[in-house]
Amino acid sequence: MKRNAKFKTMPATLESFGAALDFLSRFEPFSTTNLDTIARAVRRQILNGEHVVTYDGDRIIGYAGWLPTTQQSGDAWADDRGELEPADTDADAAALTTVAVEDPMITLGLMRACRDLNPGIRVFFKRAYGNRGRGARKASVLNTTGIAPAERVEKRKTTSTAPRPAIADDPCLFLYALAEQHPGETMRIPVGETSVVIVQDPALAARVLVGNLGNYTKNFASFTPFFGRSRLTLDGEAWRHSQRISQSFIAPHDTARALALVARIYDDFADALLATGGAPTVIDGLIDRAAVAALTEVAFSTPLDVLGASFAEDLRPIIRYAAARAWDLPGVPSGADSAMLAHAQSATDRIRAAMAALVEHRRTSGPENDALSALIAAADETQSGPEETRIDLAGELLTLVVAGSDTTSAALGWALSVLASAPDFQEQLRDEIRATLGDRVPSMADFDRIPSLRPFIDEILRVFPPVAILSRFAQAPDMIGNEAIVPGDRVLVSVIGLHQNPSAWDAPREFRIDRHDPNGEGRADRKSNFMAFSAGPRICGGARFAQIEMATALIKVLRKSRLELAEPLPFAFEWGASMRRRGGQKMKIIAL
Repeated sequence: MKRNAKFKTMPATLESFGAALDFLSRFEPFSTTNLDTIARAVRRQILNGEHVVTYDGDRIIGYAGWLPTTQQSGDAWADDRGELEPADTDADAAALTTVAVEDPMITLGLMRACRDLNPGIRVFFKRAYGNRGRGARKASVLNTTGIAPAERVEKRKTTSTAPRPAIADDPCLFLYALAEQHPGETMRIPVGETSVVIVQDPALAARVLVGNLGNYTKNFASFTPFFGRSRLTLDGEAWRHSQRISQSFIAPHDTARALALVARIYDDFADALLATGGAPTVIDGLIDRAAVAALTEVAFSTPLDVLGASFAEDLRPIIRYAAARAWDLPGVPSGADSAMLAHAQSATDRIRAAMAALVEHRRTSGPENDALSALIAAADETQSGPEETRIDLAGELLTLVVAGSDTTSAALGWALSVLASAPDFQEQLRDEIRATLGDRVPSMADFDRIPSLRPFIDEILRVFPPVAILSRFAQAPDMIGNEAIVPGDRVLVSVIGLHQNPSAWDAPREFRIDRHDPNGEGRADRKSNFMAFSAGPRICGGARFAQIEMATALIKVLRKSRLELAEPLPFAFEWGASMRRRGGQKMKIIAL
C-alpha cells in the first residue's frame, strides 16, 4: 500500500459529488454504465457519508461506497432471491456497491476503512476475480468491532438542527439587504465553515466576468447531474463548441417566424389567465407553461403537448433541488432531502424519456431548420471523437428548455405583479398599446413605438433581475478590490448589488422607468451597469428572445384583462435558475 495514502470521508458538497463521479468514470464497469444509474448511487453516498475515499496527496486514487440495508434483504440478494433494498432508519447491514482503485495494493486499506465506519454489522459484497474462468461470487462478513447495531441505527436517526445561514436560506433577500447596508462593496461573507466573496461594484464584476474571465470558472456543479455536459455547465473551448451549434436558433435566426409563434402562444396564455374567473390565483404555473411552449415551438418545432402534460411542471423540482444543493457548503445544513431528490429524479426521468421520443421521431421524419436537428446532427458527428468535443444531446436539449424559458417566466411574473400593484401605470401602458397597435398583431418595430413598454421591461429586469447571482470558482490568486482571492474561492457577482448601487443608479430602491428613456441623459453610462443578462462571452444567449416574449405577453394580457393584487405580496424570494417570489405571484385577472 502507498505510504502516503490517506482514507477519508468527503464533505457532503457538490464538489465532492463531481470529484467522485469523475474518478469512477475512468474504470469499468462505471465507464460503460448509464450515467444516471451511477449518479444516483454516488449522490446518496456523498450526501449520507456512506463512502470512503483514498487520497495520494490531493489526488483521489480509490473510492468505496455502500448502501445501508437489512440482513434480510442482503441474504435474499446473496441467494439471488431479490434485489438489495435501502434501509435509511433501521439498517443492520451494509452492501458494498461501488468500488474502484488505481492500485490494487490499496484495496485492503480501503476495505478496512469501510469496516471502521460500519462497526457491528454484516457487510455484503460481490467479489470478481482477474481469472476470467472464475466467476464472480457474492458473500458477506460480520464486522464484530466497534459499537452495536442499535447505537448505529440511533445515530442514523439524528439530524442536524443547526439553522441555515441567511444567505443560504434566502440568498436574494440577503443580497438586497447587503446592497442597502453596504452598497457597492466587495465583501467576504462567512458561510458555515467557509466563506464566499460577494462583488457589487460594476467595474470589479466586469473583471470577474470579462477582464479576467479565464481565472473564474462557472459554478454549476449542482446542475451537472441533471444537465450533463451542456452549454450551461461547460467552460472554455467545450462551451464555445456547444454555443456555436445552438446559438443561432436561440437568438432566434428567423425573427418573423418566432414572433408569430410567440404571439399565438401568449394569446392562449392571456385566455388561460381569464379562465381563472377573477379568483385570486398564483399564476406562476401558467407563465411557466407558456414560456416552455414558446421555446419548444421555436427551437424544436414541436408543440408542448407532444412532450407530455407534465413536461413544463417537471422542470421545477429539478431546478429547486439543484439550487438547494448549491448551498451545501461545509458546516451548512442541507436545504435538500431525499424526498426532494426523489422528486427531481423522477421528473428528470420523465423529461429525458419525452426528449428521447422526440429525438427518435425527428430522426425518422427527417431534419428541419431548428436547434433540435442541429444538435442531433452535431451529436452524431462528434460521437466517436474525444470526450471534450462530444455533444451531450440530452443535456443540451434540457439546457435549451430551462435556459430559454425559466428566466423569461420569472421576469414576466415580476412584470405582471408590478402592473397589478400600479393600476394607474397599468392603464397608461394599456392606452399606449391601443393607440399604437389598435387590434393588429405587433411587429418587432412596434415594440419601440410603444413609449413605456421597453423602459418598463428594462426597469423590471433592473429591480428584479431573473439571474440574480453569477457564481464562479477562482482558479488562481487575484485581487478584487481590497479582497485577496485564493484558488478555490467562491466568488458571487451580485446582480442585485450591481443594480442597487447608488453610484450607478439614482435612488436605486425606487421603481422608475424614466431611467431607461432611450434619449435620457446618462443612459449610456447606466447601460454599462445593467447586467440582467450577465456580461462578456457568457452573456445570456436568449436575451433577445426573452425581450420579444415579454413584450408580446404584456401586449396580449393588457389588451384582454386588468390585473389586480389579491393581497399584499411578501418581499421574499425563491432562488433557483432564476429569482422568483416565494409563494408565487398571486393576483386577480379581470376581463375587460
